[in-house]
Amino acid sequence: MMRYKRTTSIWSRNQIPKPGTSVPDFDDLKHTVRDGLLAMTATEREAFIQALETEIQRVHLSMRAYLIPLGITARQPNELTPIEVAHLVRFLKINVPRAMPAVEKAMARFSIFAEKKGTPHDWLAA
Repeated sequence: MMRYKRTTSIWSRNQIPKPGTSVPDFDDLKHTVRDGLLAMTATEREAFIQALETEIQRVHLSMRAYLIPLGITARQPNELTPIEVAHLVRFLKINVPRAMPAVEKAMARFSIFAEKKGTPHDWLAA
């Protein structure tokens, strides 16, 4: 007789957003970063990524050290896509909270993120 093993989700019941409530703030941050980078030109995007890397280095961390575990194979800042940068920022918020002041400083340098902060994220129905 075959036994079935019950698997557990990585989300606890308290973390799953209920209908009508907001998603966790790390997902909001990811969407804000992704949307902001998509609204930038390629030059501005590369400048943001460079500023992010510089700020992370100031807190004695290496941005590149977190790329491989995330499955991001980019070797240069101009090779990172907006969604890859957004995933990196979300990962840092969840797993490396001491990197968040660096992320916030990099985001503060670019007005596009201040504009996006005040607007709600639009969700599309599936």
